[in-house]
Amino acid sequence: MQKLKELSTDQSAEWLAEAQWRQDNREWLRRSAVIAIKVLSALKAQGLTQKDLAERMNVSPQQINKIVSGKENLTLETIAKLELILNIQIINKPSAA
Repeated sequence: MQKLKELSTDQSAEWLAEAQWRQDNREWLRRSAVIAIKVLSALKAQGLTQKDLAERMNVSPQQINKIVSGKENLTLETIAKLELILNIQIINKPSAA
């Protein structure tokens, strides 16, 4: 019985920590999900696979999987590469001054 209690307590603590992390990172996770949808849509429209994109970006397929899963906190460099390679707009471009 003690072992069951210990296991359930560990799971509760892990779940709570995960929920807190998601809440703390809610905004970038939401934006990351939007980017994931744009990337997946572009891949489908262009008949490309995640592996194709990985090769064109010179990254691992696992890295692309993180991007299309909405679990990657993307750098501006990565966003710019995605935009260029897929010919899509992910973030608004600044207007000329």
